Amino acid sequence: MKKKRIFLILILLVAVGSFMVYNYMYQDHRDIKSETPQLEITAPYLLERFKTNDGTGLLNKTITVTGTITGMEEGAITLDESVYASFSGKSSGLKVNDKIAIKGRCIGYDELFEIVKLDQCTVIK
Repeated sequence: MKKKRIFLILILLVAVGSFMVYNYMYQDHRDIKSETPQLEITAPYLLERFKTNDGTGLLNKTITVTGTITGMEEGAITLDESVYASFSGKSSGLKVNDKIAIKGRCIGYDELFEIVKLDQCTVIK
């Protein structure tokens, strides 16, 4: 009788532990489009923060960046030659020299190209 009780408790602990591990490993993806931005900043100032080592607190945060489009490629734009923003969908209707505001997740600073990178960006109207 006592062995059965210990066995049932062990089975229950394994089941609960497995459920917790599964939920931790397979969390829902973030929806950056619906998140509230934690910071609104211009593109050159964002670059300056990373150059002075003041930008590490922005990593993996949702931010809004304003600037002028200085470069375009399929699925991405460059703002003021200091922020590279990749879009999760198509970015139609944008042209070089347009002033825009975008919201996205800051994924880091590329020291080689001296550019801050954002992903999952959307244009704010």
